[in-house]
Amino acid sequence: MSPRTIATRAAAVAALLPLIAACSDDDVPATAPDSSSAAATPTEEAVLPDGVLALPERAAGETSVDLDPGRYHIALDDTLSFDVDLPAGTTAHDDGLFLATPSFVLKTELAGDQYGVPRDPCTDQVIEPTGTTVEDLVAALSDLPAYEVSPPRATQLGGADGAYLEVRLARTYDDASCTGGAVQLPSNPETAVSGPAPYLGRWWVLDVDGRRVVVQQNCWGCTRDEFDTDTHTTQSITFTPGS
Repeated sequence: MSPRTIATRAAAVAALLPLIAACSDDDVPATAPDSSSAAATPTEEAVLPDGVLALPERAAGETSVDLDPGRYHIALDDTLSFDVDLPAGTTAHDDGLFLATPSFVLKTELAGDQYGVPRDPCTDQVIEPTGTTVEDLVAALSDLPAYEVSPPRATQLGGADGAYLEVRLARTYDDASCTGGAVQLPSNPETAVSGPAPYLGRWWVLDVDGRRVVVQQNCWGCTRDEFDTDTHTTQSITFTPGS
């Protein structure tokens, strides 16, 4: 497949583009707000279970690091983290906020009171906060313009309860009229990502020990068969207290 571009924050653009090519078709740029990384860096003092790896340090000046296959520990902040099995060919961006596998890009982040949905994912991409509960966010996601969003269903992931939605942006969607030729995803304002049609996504909105967490499994330009190639990674997530 030929490369298809997707822009995250300015610091991560150059590193993410080659990895999105694994699930994309054309060469259409996308845009997102500029900010520094919001993901926490794992502390050197963290004691990890047997077989769980810390993310390797990035080289100076780099925003990403290539990973060997294995189970990795990734901090969401100083008090919450998750472990996840990652396949060969995965690259971690922004200290694990984005995990680009050969099949999709996994984005896992805390969804506090600033997390929300764009006013209009195509033409007004400012993120509007959506309250503080899982129910608040699920209601906003269910009414999100542009995307085809499935009815939410109760689910568990990583030991946490929440809601699951499947999301689609059709290949026929006219993203040429959108800001930057791309369609915005729900996000924290400082980590917002937009991308071109077509799009396939699976979104989990979870209550993890009283804290809202959103897991997005994102793919731009891929078929469902390509998207389903790796069914293990997301399901392998477990949340743990501490970093």
